[in-house]
Amino acid sequence: ISKNKTMTMKRSAQVGSLVAVISSCLLLASILTTRHASIITSSNEENPLFQNEEQSSPPLRRLVHPQQKKMTRRRLQEQNQTLGLPPPPAVMNDVAPPRLDEDQKRQRIKAFLGGIYPHLDDAMFPKYLRDTMPREKLSVMDVWDLDKDVAYFWHIPKASGSTLKNIMNFCFDLKRAENTDGLPSMEFKRNNILNMDTTSPDGLDKSFEYREEIFNSGVDLIVSNYFLAGAALFTEKHRGRTFTVLRHPIEIAQSLFHYRKKAKWERTYRKDWNKITFADYAKSDNYIGNWVVHQLTGTMPWVQLTEEHLQQAKNVLKRKVFVGIADQMDETVRQLREYFGWQEKEPFCAFNYLHSNPSNTNPHPLIKRGSETWNVVAEKEKYDLALYHYALELFA
Repeated sequence: ISKNKTMTMKRSAQVGSLVAVISSCLLLASILTTRHASIITSSNEENPLFQNEEQSSPPLRRLVHPQQKKMTRRRLQEQNQTLGLPPPPAVMNDVAPPRLDEDQKRQRIKAFLGGIYPHLDDAMFPKYLRDTMPREKLSVMDVWDLDKDVAYFWHIPKASGSTLKNIMNFCFDLKRAENTDGLPSMEFKRNNILNMDTTSPDGLDKSFEYREEIFNSGVDLIVSNYFLAGAALFTEKHRGRTFTVLRHPIEIAQSLFHYRKKAKWERTYRKDWNKITFADYAKSDNYIGNWVVHQLTGTMPWVQLTEEHLQQAKNVLKRKVFVGIADQMDETVRQLREYFGWQEKEPFCAFNYLHSNPSNTNPHPLIKRGSETWNVVAEKEKYDLALYHYALELFA
């Protein structure tokens, strides 16, 4: 009996020691977790991307704009302000913006980036945009889900987008959402066009509310000028397969300048630009540069871009966006047809739209390559130029 008691006491002592060790480990883990959380919080509060986008050269830690901290990776609360103005005047990347209160800042961010923002995956890419890998490399489940996917056309202004939309509508018989008749509504007002707006900030707000209804209406295509805001419309059930058409940035700059000074029907119409030349505009502080990289990285014009932003834009373009080139539209349409499996209703329909009936053409004088004005614009568009040449490699 004495021997048994001794063994029991030893075991009790061993159990007690084990419990003490486990308790100490749990306490240490708790202390380390708390400290780690405080370090992350402190780091986020000190990080310009989470605090104040007006500071230059922020470390590139997130894909979306600096207000993402307040959104916790979800869309901002609906903003009731109606933006009747075109996107805000550019502030050169090396010049701080004028002092703005929080409401003005939100309005400018909404006008430039679209106002709604997508869920992100671990790599900080839009979560519900499908990767652009060939069909044969997809898993069985991904191939099965492709039937539920919706094509997403990121429409870069003055890059053959209007012509391509007509080809998709009349040649490939694709239904899309676009506000063409009065107030937005869940009606097909025109051939293959659901009367919902996915291209303006206010329209995107409304489309976000009705996105399930939009997808259930049978649309084949979503079109938006805002890469991130358009990506926010997609869901786990309805993922987007993204494509775009890129054009040489200096050609876009010239075309947009001459278009906006005469397009009275556009919200971006600029009557005052009729009093200046493109050279005057290019040299002014009102010139917005690197629009494509800003859209892909969710940064405002007053944020100083770096090589990190360019690399992030390249990564997004390579992984999430099927790239076409405006100077190679015949090949672009051929590749899109193969990639999406689109069927042309009539032979040579797309060819005729490209060569006989191009849409929204904008003839204008061109600056000479290598001239002083060309070089000024090239310097202000250096990141978009680098991205464009990378896109040529992807297209090839």
